[in-house]
Amino acid sequence: MPEQVKALIIGGTAAYGLDLAPFAQVHDTCVLETPYGPSPPIHILRPPGHETPVAFCSRHGPDRLTRSAAFINHRALIWAARLLRAQVIFSWNGVGAIAGHLQVGDLVVPHDFIDFTRTRITSFDRTDLTAAEGPAFHPQARSAIIAAFEPDAAVHNGVYVCTEGPRLETAAEIELYHRAGADIVGMTLSPEVFLAQEIGVPYASLCYITNYATGRARHRPPRRRFGPEVAHTCLPLLLTAARLYRP
Repeated sequence: MPEQVKALIIGGTAAYGLDLAPFAQVHDTCVLETPYGPSPPIHILRPPGHETPVAFCSRHGPDRLTRSAAFINHRALIWAARLLRAQVIFSWNGVGAIAGHLQVGDLVVPHDFIDFTRTRITSFDRTDLTAAEGPAFHPQARSAIIAAFEPDAAVHNGVYVCTEGPRLETAAEIELYHRAGADIVGMTLSPEVFLAQEIGVPYASLCYITNYATGRARHRPPRRRFGPEVAHTCLPLLLTAARLYRP
């Protein structure tokens, strides 16, 4: 069993095949056996300035995008955080912009969550765990991400709506989510947020706007940004958040 870590960072868009050497020393790599199957490969990092190791994994596959959001083994992934005795879970997620003030390249630290998935298992279904309740995103974990930004950096709040995938949403669906209060749309945060609550580990997300949601580009060029700049932006911020986080 690997040593205890301060945080588990779950990489989303562009995490697959990411060279970690520029960001931290890779101390170890392991696959953990959980009651829900093997975890993804987990790298134990020793970032500069950190007293405690940080774990990192790519939710979509280690070397390339091998599984879309609808087919991720979220229970194995989050249970691995428990085995690692992580104090906090941070993730980054590529999302589409619904709110008109958001643009491709903007960063959002969501403060609330709407779940429109239909077939995903959202619980560990164990009698020794408590069902998820309270804020979807942990206040102290969110604060650590926000504190990782430079003082003059632009960072947005927002409501994240999670859809089933793997297909993209229709324009009518996006309009429905907009009327429900959603600012951004993605496919990966459910059931991670609920499973983290069940095991009692604080969870927060950093969302990178990679595109405009269906029908929301309007007069703007329909840009799409899924390249390495997503990971190169998000990972350093989450490593800093892990260092700053205090339970």
